[in-house]
Amino acid sequence: MGETSIGLRSPYHINYNNPASYTAFDSTSFVFEGGIIFNYVQLKTNLESTSRTYASVGYLNFGFPVTRWWKTTLGLIPFSDVGYNMSSDEILPSVGHTVRVYTGSGGINRFIWGNGFKLTKNLSIGINASYLFGSLVREASSTFPDSAYYLNFRQDYNIDVSDFYFDYGIQYTAKLTKDIRLTAGAIFGTTTKVNAKTDYFATTYFTSNGTDTPKDTVESQAGVRGTITIPLMYGFGFSLERPDKWLFDVDYRWQNWKNYQAFGASDSLINSFQVSAGAEILPDINNFSSYFKRVRYRFGLNYNSTYLELRGKNINEYSISVGLGLPIRGMKTAINISAELGTRGTTQSNLINETYFNFVLGFSIYERWFLKRKYF
Repeated sequence: MGETSIGLRSPYHINYNNPASYTAFDSTSFVFEGGIIFNYVQLKTNLESTSRTYASVGYLNFGFPVTRWWKTTLGLIPFSDVGYNMSSDEILPSVGHTVRVYTGSGGINRFIWGNGFKLTKNLSIGINASYLFGSLVREASSTFPDSAYYLNFRQDYNIDVSDFYFDYGIQYTAKLTKDIRLTAGAIFGTTTKVNAKTDYFATTYFTSNGTDTPKDTVESQAGVRGTITIPLMYGFGFSLERPDKWLFDVDYRWQNWKNYQAFGASDSLINSFQVSAGAEILPDINNFSSYFKRVRYRFGLNYNSTYLELRGKNINEYSISVGLGLPIRGMKTAINISAELGTRGTTQSNLINETYFNFVLGFSIYERWFLKRKYF
């Protein structure tokens, strides 16, 4: 649904993007969700193109009540992902032909313990306490193909992240009519410095017949401790809903990437914002003669002005998405499938345009627990 979530709340799904939504869980329910993401990406410049595919676990989440006013969740989701391999050819005065190569891999995961609290009948607040962990590998090298007198140079960074991160949410729900409900929500994450450590290794080397031979170690540092700054984030959204009939929602998010730093060094990032809209239609939940009238049909649009500005061009992203919530007969469990088609970047100024297709296969298991049985 276009990545919308801030104003959404449901007893059948876990919306970790706004922890205030956890209070929508039924007081006797248990919700378990998971999903796998399949991704196809085509990268294109004015001169050439390439493509890649991969699959990964998208999310695993549990949600259940603690009391009538306190609901909690546990979950594991990706927080960030790194994967690039780029080269740049230059002709430098007094040096000649120079090739710079940049590669990166790895990612950071997020283990969430979320809690939602109902303050009044219509007002809820929530907090996610997340433990971030993972490793990132970065490499930058400079080679001089036309010279036998210059040594090639390489820098390697191995970064390990391990720390806590907190984000907050609020939702207010009001009935506009007997059947129509409005939910307004907001999310907020403070500027947070998460602890990290890095191993740094810089060497010179020769290249002969495609084989690298080390020459000298220029610098070596192990276990250097520092911080990575996750910048301030906020967002707000609303949904208009006739429960089990139709739903429409809109989100806006902003993040202060100009304040991003890693180990005391800033980057050439700009502030980002995202606008998205989504809709869901359920023709007739009680029609058991036609299965497709009990299917939830979902649609979404998304625009993202990213934190990248390269060669005077903002790197923007556009996407559309469709999805189905397929009910399992006799249960409130559902199979969720979605497809997203999007584009990011531009081929202007010799930059890269990325076209991607994401397919998500997920499930949402809803069970009634915590019932006191009576025997006669």
